[in-house]
Amino acid sequence: MLSVAVIFFTFATGAFVIGVYLLGIGADEPEDGGKGPLYTIGWIELVVGLFLALQVLILVEVAGLPTLAGIVGLFALFFISFGIALITGADLRPVGAIAFTIGLFAWPFAFFDVFNGIFVFQSNAILWSVAFFGIAAFTYGKLNAKILGGILLLVAIWGWLPAVYLSVDAVIP
Repeated sequence: MLSVAVIFFTFATGAFVIGVYLLGIGADEPEDGGKGPLYTIGWIELVVGLFLALQVLILVEVAGLPTLAGIVGLFALFFISFGIALITGADLRPVGAIAFTIGLFAWPFAFFDVFNGIFVFQSNAILWSVAFFGIAAFTYGKLNAKILGGILLLVAIWGWLPAVYLSVDAVIP
């Protein structure tokens, strides 16, 4: 289950980086006219997405978990698209549309038997759905940045929890 721990750590870290920025922590523009923090965040998000795409292959080929690979693939699509949009300065509304769609697909994972009734996994699916709906609302100007930043920090902290449990082979509540 180490690969699943790595997945949780990876997308929690992606959420943390943008959440901290939206809360205004480290969000100052450079004085020397260099690249702003969104450029760097874009690269981080792109790497998260590419890493998740690699994990999809591992989930299918090695772990035999194609259902989980499907949702991780959608997360990879989001993080790759988001990273590229931030790096290039593109319009984020299409990324918001992707986020909304992923929110719709992630929500049922809390109720299907994919997570074998494990509360932490099920609650993560619900929190990620809320986060993706929030991202969509934010990109269309319907949600305040600080509110979304708070949601993403909560998602990050709650996402790190199963990563820690899985990494040390502890029983997950």
